[in-house]
Amino acid sequence: MSSLAVVVGAGPGLGAALARTFAAHHSAVAVLGRTLKTVEGVADDVRKSGGDANAFACDVTDAQSVQDAFAAIKQKWPSHQLRAALFNANSPFIMKPFLELTSEDIKPGVDVNFYGAFNFSQKVIPLMLEAGGGFLGFTGATAAIKGSAKFAALAPGKFALRGLAQNLAREFGPQGVHVSHVMVDGLIDTERVRGMMGSGDADSRIDPNAIAETFLNLAQQPRSCWTHEVDVRPFAEKW
Repeated sequence: MSSLAVVVGAGPGLGAALARTFAAHHSAVAVLGRTLKTVEGVADDVRKSGGDANAFACDVTDAQSVQDAFAAIKQKWPSHQLRAALFNANSPFIMKPFLELTSEDIKPGVDVNFYGAFNFSQKVIPLMLEAGGGFLGFTGATAAIKGSAKFAALAPGKFALRGLAQNLAREFGPQGVHVSHVMVDGLIDTERVRGMMGSGDADSRIDPNAIAETFLNLAQQPRSCWTHEVDVRPFAEKW
């Protein structure tokens, strides 16, 4: 049976690396982003490398948008079974002193990291159960375990994402769904980061392809030895 991987938040950087990596190990990969413009290039790159990929618009904070995206995926690959689902959606990064924050600053982090992950999980888990099991991976951050000064717009949503991942791992692991939360501790070496902070020292930044390989390693673990949480950081990172 043909296998399908789905990556939400598949824009340039880590999302693109996840799409390329999982496309090499699955029959097809669906790349999802808030707008088609952000993910069409990723799908093109996968196809140029010999993989089968297609881009779909999906706003994970909108349950109907998630439903519509998966209906389109089913139409594209009607006989494929969902075996890997990767939640890599990100909220805007807002770093402000707490007393300067507004509810509008806080809302996107909770909407994407909790409600978005909730909507995505409610759609993909039944499909994996139907397929007899699969891998559900979440991209997290150090903010999921450590709230820092001026990070109040980010940390609550990341804490909630981690909690949801733990809930799902315990409930659906016995049914064959391997759920893992990957905490990324450090800057990912992307064009966006280089544009904001310069080229910097490569040893101090995380290669997105290496993170994608970590996700793949988790997805390939035998069920007798599953890992449900892992943190990744450059060796030069202080922690």
